[in-house]
Amino acid sequence: MKALQKLLVASLALSLPMAGLAQAAPPAAEDTVKVTPYGFILANAYMTGNGLTSNDYPGQATTAVRGGAVLYSARQSRLGFRLASKDSWSGADLAGVVEFDFNAGHLSTASTAWYNGVMRLRLANMTASWKTSAGNVSILAGQDYGLVNTLFAESLAWVASPLFWQAGNVWRRAPQFRLSWGNSFGDYGLNAAVAALSPATADGASVDFGTGNQSRMPNIEARLGATAKFAPDVTAALGLGYHAGKRRLAYGTANQQDLSDSMFGVDLDLGLTKYAQVKGEYYNGKGADDTYAAIGASFTGAAPNAEAIKTSGMWAQAILKPMPWLWVTAGYGQAKADEAQSAAGARTDNKQAAGGVLVNAGKFWRFGVEYCQVTTTYKGNATDQKATQLAVSSMLKF
Repeated sequence: MKALQKLLVASLALSLPMAGLAQAAPPAAEDTVKVTPYGFILANAYMTGNGLTSNDYPGQATTAVRGGAVLYSARQSRLGFRLASKDSWSGADLAGVVEFDFNAGHLSTASTAWYNGVMRLRLANMTASWKTSAGNVSILAGQDYGLVNTLFAESLAWVASPLFWQAGNVWRRAPQFRLSWGNSFGDYGLNAAVAALSPATADGASVDFGTGNQSRMPNIEARLGATAKFAPDVTAALGLGYHAGKRRLAYGTANQQDLSDSMFGVDLDLGLTKYAQVKGEYYNGKGADDTYAAIGASFTGAAPNAEAIKTSGMWAQAILKPMPWLWVTAGYGQAKADEAQSAAGARTDNKQAAGGVLVNAGKFWRFGVEYCQVTTTYKGNATDQKATQLAVSSMLKF
């Protein structure tokens, strides 16, 4: 009898771990969502000479004499999460991203409150992708970048507001629905996308009822891109983007007017060798300047005789990489608004010349010293306004 009891106890002891293992078995892949955090902590020290409209970005030189300034900042620091899963119903690969920084402004205008950077939503979107015999097809829903001129210059000093913004670099983030396709053919690739975006204008009664919203039409953007690999370290990527929108001026009045806006952009990224890279963009637009927060106003005059203002711009940057840990950058950007159409005192020309030394100190730490000179032309002013900014930066990535 005792032998039988011992056998039962031993059997029970063996069965309990097996039952625990069965209960702890991982769920099927399509029932899980992988979450990966990412981001960086970025500290910047800015030394500004002459007058800038903002002492943490050399966007434009002011006509008012402000003198120099010193400013330290950490509000460009960024936090994000990537999500990935598999949908068993549709067979789609699911991906998502949500990303924030602290560049939404301040709770107070006093410099004693400068450290209180308000959190800002940058990205929040999900993508469903399918691999087909004709290429990869995906649908994106949520907030992401626009499709015109998708490149950014290399910098540690000017990230949240990227280098050459308002001097040739147009960009936007907007809630949207996007359809994309891409395929590769050996060392070559093609990709295309079309999207409907929430209208973005700098005029209107409120943030959700600007003249673009009043038109009852979304912004439509499209992009066609091509990539090529000529050697292990020699690559090229070319993109063509187009934006079309409409705004309704003097909404609901006898002077109501529908005004169309458009923008065309070209971007090019060349990997010349493992020691050098060159990239840049060009755009030409009409009536879409405020959508991309570029150089100035988007239209002149009043409804029903308002007129879309013509703007254009370009930027280019060379990145020399003599050693993996040492990068040297040099670039130039310029944006123009039609002077005849611009109002007195408005910006009609804005230039940035920038360069720096960046150090990649291992996988996670980067630091550098960068310098930028901005030259701004105002309609009616006899002389151009100039200002400078020197920045020292340190970034810890994760």
